[in-house]
Amino acid sequence: MNLTYYELLEIPETATHEEIKQQYQKLLLIHHPDKSQRSLINSEDTNKSEKVNQIIEAWNTLKDPELRKVYDKELKATKLRYDGLFNSEIDLDDMEYDQGAVRDYLCKYSPHSLFFKNNNSLKIIIETNSYSIRCRCGGLYIITEENMDQGADIIGCTDCSLRIRVLYETVSEH
Repeated sequence: MNLTYYELLEIPETATHEEIKQQYQKLLLIHHPDKSQRSLINSEDTNKSEKVNQIIEAWNTLKDPELRKVYDKELKATKLRYDGLFNSEIDLDDMEYDQGAVRDYLCKYSPHSLFFKNNNSLKIIIETNSYSIRCRCGGLYIITEENMDQGADIIGCTDCSLRIRVLYETVSEH
């Protein structure tokens, strides 16, 4: 995987506009062939030019709030897509569609749900417009439409370390 714009600019993903700008200017001074000491080797100048172009590209994306928002969404989807191994593949058609119903599941943790305890039983409010299927341990695999819009296809069980790849096709709107 290539460096992200954040890694390229050596800043955290939570950096403010001002922090991004300062780091951009600093790196430009360090890497720009005209600003730094002239090297005797032309290939080093070529590498510096490529690095400067990458720095400028990163700045042009991250300085604009709308472009940054789109970039962050794509970056998150890429991270979710390539985040680790999975145990099996499940077709989305084999999963149950949920519309925010309260369900009695005995689950320890889920990043996709809101939990509350009632009479010693644990209930989960499944996010609106999500798909779920039981894991062999009794937990749930849950993927939301928002996850799918972002390109995520690997999800973890709410109770164990197993992960699955959800097979689905995205439909682009024109």
